[in-house]
Amino acid sequence: MTAKGFFIDALPRDGVVTLLAVVKEKEIRPKRHGGVYLSLTLSDRTGDLEAKVWDNPGETAALFDRDDIVKVRGTIELYNEKSQLIVQRVRRCEAGEFQESDFCPASLRDPEEMFAELLGLIDTVENEHLRSLLRSFADDPATAAALKVAAGAVRIHHAWRSGLLDHVISLCRLADKVVEHYPRLNRDLLIAGAILHDIGKIEELGTSRRLGYTTRGQLLGHVALGLEILERHLARRSDFPVELKNVLQHLIVSHHGEVEHGALRTPMIPEAFALYAIDLLDARLAQAWRLIDQGPAGEEWTAYVPSLERQLYRWCPLEAKVHSDEPSNASCSPGGEAEVGAGAARSDGNHRSVA
Repeated sequence: MTAKGFFIDALPRDGVVTLLAVVKEKEIRPKRHGGVYLSLTLSDRTGDLEAKVWDNPGETAALFDRDDIVKVRGTIELYNEKSQLIVQRVRRCEAGEFQESDFCPASLRDPEEMFAELLGLIDTVENEHLRSLLRSFADDPATAAALKVAAGAVRIHHAWRSGLLDHVISLCRLADKVVEHYPRLNRDLLIAGAILHDIGKIEELGTSRRLGYTTRGQLLGHVALGLEILERHLARRSDFPVELKNVLQHLIVSHHGEVEHGALRTPMIPEAFALYAIDLLDARLAQAWRLIDQGPAGEEWTAYVPSLERQLYRWCPLEAKVHSDEPSNASCSPGGEAEVGAGAARSDGNHRSVA
């Protein structure tokens, strides 16, 4: 594995440096007095760095694409009181040369392990139609590959690689607890809803290391995309009961709970109420723990949180005991804090609801 070198937030103010970074932006631009140069935005989990390639910009640009990990050597200099890198050498890194979590937040759980757990959950679904449908998602190579790396959102809600799978597994665990307490709920439907409610995010957010919205994601949103993906899989099953299809579609369009929070319909069946409730619980608790854990030491209160419209009180006399009792398989945030309900805010930039 190639050494990471400097992290961007620890770069010196001047001198020659070597580092690995993800190519966040890449553009050939005109010089003021003729000719062109290559402008780059390099990134890792600690921040961004502007970089310039003055010599052979076209040939250099052809060596790598946006979202690639590159090894770059250059000179740090200040421009408008901001550090930038004048690139001397750069090459694209191959798989195995780097650790993914150095460049963007990533789940602390192995995605292959989580995906195997998901397959096990699907096998517990008793209804043959539902089980077969869910297996078609898991057995589709493109869907499976995307699900293993897709984030849950861009900023707040599971905003790390494999975050969507973190969220789905967490909701399935919660679903089992809720069904144990309310046995009239249909477990098969609730598990299916937990797995499918956010499936549109594999196309809304894509699999980029840069954690952003795709063009289709911006235009349509994950609820519409989720319905489209569901329809593609249902189209292969002429014998799938239309009543069951209607319910699955309803679970997807109602899981935000309220129309003002992004739901196309409010929940109209008990399983939809339950899915909305556990999705919200998973989101709120993990957001609260993240804010509490990341706040300055010694502060009683977090800063005001616009998405929650409140501050959070950080002091808890039983916190040490609670943490010591947490199960070893608790989901964890990329920052390393244990989060029993791995979720986040029902707000992510301009997209207000959890998905």
